[in-house]
Amino acid sequence: MTTAQAIRQPFGITTFGSTVIRVDPDIASIHCTVSRTENHPKDAFTAVREASKMLTDYLQLNHAKKETSSSHISLSQTWDYVAAKRKFLGYTAMAGFHTLLYDLDQLESLLIGIVDSGANEIGGVNFQTSQLKELRSEARRKAVEAARAKAENYCLAAQVRLGKVLHIEDMNPDVSNFSGRRFEGHVMNQNVVEMLETGETEDIQSFKPGSITINAAVLMSFSIANE
Repeated sequence: MTTAQAIRQPFGITTFGSTVIRVDPDIASIHCTVSRTENHPKDAFTAVREASKMLTDYLQLNHAKKETSSSHISLSQTWDYVAAKRKFLGYTAMAGFHTLLYDLDQLESLLIGIVDSGANEIGGVNFQTSQLKELRSEARRKAVEAARAKAENYCLAAQVRLGKVLHIEDMNPDVSNFSGRRFEGHVMNQNVVEMLETGETEDIQSFKPGSITINAAVLMSFSIANE
């Protein structure tokens, strides 16, 4: 633990608690794009509208449990570089689609259908869980329990009694507590990762391929009770 993470005043006992929960995903987030390049903007818009309608019709007729949204059509110039010279290829119209699929058994067939219906690019498939809020709350509670248990163990070894809580600092990897950088989603802060790798995590579940990692960490300070 670096000095930036520690409470410098020696008033009691400070401990770090963390936990990692792994859960199977139940949602797939799919980003795809329909784009067409033509010599004239009007032709590019027309081609993308036709392709987007085919894709929209497919998604509406597909019976998998899902939600879909689409962006407005954008337009840009497309160039290629040949022999160090820039060559104009045309105007590219583009529309983006985002689908949340709630039946992962249908993922493969849905992706095939999306491509067959005119999507040029699958921007990515990310897996999520509908229980994120509840699981994060559970992870935070377990992190507090781990910090308290560690403090009680230290006090037992030092033959003193643990006092009241004086300070609770959230070390959630989504917040820039450690390094000043912000990390979204389920990506861990590098300082937390280092603590996990050195055995600082009190509750790590066995690895599950394809699982989502939900983690929480907390820094807690306690007084030492007077006898």
